Amino acid sequence: MWMARATEVRSVARISVVMLCMLLVATPVHAAGYGGASGTNALGEIIHISGDMAESLYVQNPAKDSGPVETYDMKQECPTFTDTTLACLPGRASPLSGATYRITTSKRWTPCNVEPYHDKSAGEVYECIAGCGNPRTPKIFHVNPWEC
Repeated sequence: MWMARATEVRSVARISVVMLCMLLVATPVHAAGYGGASGTNALGEIIHISGDMAESLYVQNPAKDSGPVETYDMKQECPTFTDTTLACLPGRASPLSGATYRITTSKRWTPCNVEPYHDKSAGEVYECIAGCGNPRTPKIFHVNPWEC
């Protein structure tokens, strides 16, 4: 009986060692995420798109204060958000109402060209291609990567 118990204890110990080794050897995985986007309109307001899944839109007026002045639900304001297009519904309350943006890259925007990375790769931008006449609508948004 004590032999069976000793064998069981050794089996549990082996499983524990194997599990510990798997944890120590496991390679860390980093998922790409959304770091947000910002654009400045003709009135000097900064429009931010934020959240892990770009779910929030808020307006900041640096001339008045540093906090958000207006906040909006991105999914209601701009339901079309694909890999190539950001389109916002007309007649809405947000500064992006009726605007359509093309999602592309720009060599003029290199967000990771900072210490210690010095990555000069083109950054992602949203360029307004329709509905851009509203002075509250930014002509361009610069996307901040989650990580460089």
